Amino acid sequence: MAEPRLSLCMIVKNEEKNLPRCLESVQGQVDEIVVVDTGSTDGTREVAARYGAKVLTYRWQNDFSAARNVSLDHASGDWVLWLDADEELLDSSQGVTLRQLAAVSDMDGYLMPIQNMKLDGTFTAHYAVRFFRKLDGIHFEGKAHESVGDWLLRYGGRIERSPVAIRHWGYAITEERLQEKLDRNLELLMAQVEKDPNNSYAHYYVGMSLMAKKNFEGGYRHLKKAQELGPTTPNMECLVLNMLAYYHLHHGNHRTAEELTRRSLSITPRQHTGRLFLGIALYNQKKYREALPLLREAYQFQRLPLDRRRSDLSLEHAYGEAELLWAVARSAYEVGNFPLAYQFAQRLQEAGGTDGSVLVLQAASSLALGAFQEAAIFFQKAQDMGASWVHIAAPWIFALLHLGRLDEARDLLEKAGSGFFENGESEKTFPLFVERHWEAGEMAELIQTLTRLAAMDHVPLAVLDALALSLIKQQRYTEAVPVLEKMLHDDPGNPQIQRRLAAVYARLGHGARAAELLNAGGAGSLSGNVSNRSSGKNG
Repeated sequence: MAEPRLSLCMIVKNEEKNLPRCLESVQGQVDEIVVVDTGSTDGTREVAARYGAKVLTYRWQNDFSAARNVSLDHASGDWVLWLDADEELLDSSQGVTLRQLAAVSDMDGYLMPIQNMKLDGTFTAHYAVRFFRKLDGIHFEGKAHESVGDWLLRYGGRIERSPVAIRHWGYAITEERLQEKLDRNLELLMAQVEKDPNNSYAHYYVGMSLMAKKNFEGGYRHLKKAQELGPTTPNMECLVLNMLAYYHLHHGNHRTAEELTRRSLSITPRQHTGRLFLGIALYNQKKYREALPLLREAYQFQRLPLDRRRSDLSLEHAYGEAELLWAVARSAYEVGNFPLAYQFAQRLQEAGGTDGSVLVLQAASSLALGAFQEAAIFFQKAQDMGASWVHIAAPWIFALLHLGRLDEARDLLEKAGSGFFENGESEKTFPLFVERHWEAGEMAELIQTLTRLAAMDHVPLAVLDALALSLIKQQRYTEAVPVLEKMLHDDPGNPQIQRRLAAVYARLGHGARAAELLNAGGAGSLSGNVSNRSSGKNG
């Protein structure tokens, strides 16, 4: 049986710079090159001719399909590959060639992975029928986002995934040029909708284009129209549901986004976008345990080489690497998987995502793993980058206490001031701070720090309590009196404070005041009230 002939079909205009890269990539892969020029004024036609292309001239009609169908009419091959000038054919990592794909007798087309490069070197990916058998009557459809895919589906053709991929450089451009390209496509798509208002496919692409231009409300209306008209395939139904979910994610309607993505996944379970958007929706609802495996899978999927990605959708969306790394790290921390949280925070740092919040998460993960020295280093770096004392003071001091670095802990506590007590972790850290100083016999240093803290506005009762007890332990009763009086003023009628203050007055020989306090509170005996024990949780 004769080997099938392969034709490359292209439409071009002023592409003399891009065209050589494209045509070099297909050398030895195709038997014929058909180039339809739609009005070039540079050397595009001459470049194409140098590569042996059949060059045709066609007057542009504001319709991509019409131009592509001209190239199709002049192709003599059994199979057709179509590319744009800003694309190139990539070698398969599996060593598979187009000729091998065309030799499969019962196959009619291949969805080829397309790597859409960005200026920063990252890329998104989608799949499109770019290599297909030249069946009788086959033709492109759609003024923009043209394809033969729908025709093949109506024909009943068999379509499979291709291990051979295409790299697209058309989006590696400035934002201004990208907007110009979107405007051009949007104009053609709107003309198609006007001509065929019941075309759900056209409404979907209008909605996508409007959202890419940040016109979310206009995009939403067209996506809802596509949904109401009834997408023609399960693939299109999922694409519409996923973009509607994206709209709701953007507006903070995370519960609605969750519902839409679950519907999408029930139709097509093997997909990336539905799982990614579901993970984001769950994460933003603080459902970290459910979100974590989805977000981690999404990260792993986006790191795969294009030809190793497995999906049953024609278009997969991506999420920024830094945002995804952060979401995985945060989710892992919230569910207590501290090694994973540390690992992904470290990856984020290596990817250039180092800011105060990342360092705080690394420090907190290190602390949870008992790596106190490392935690202290990360907290210091976070503080150098302007992290709030509210977020770092309590856990940082906790690490320093475990390292026995009491002088640094005191210095930090004085610098942080009230910010220390605004963090819930201060409830376990402050009693430890006091206890470690008592154990080390550094009472004078402790009292000095507590005295400075007691001068703060809205001083926490725990500070006064610790200061009073520390003074009593040192038998500095006269100094303890104003501290205890302030505690009683802030918490009037507290019997424990009344008994302790009465005992101190008794030690100082002020029996009348002691009796007054005991009678006011019905506190009873003074026995045991001036001791080395705390009345609260700081002892």
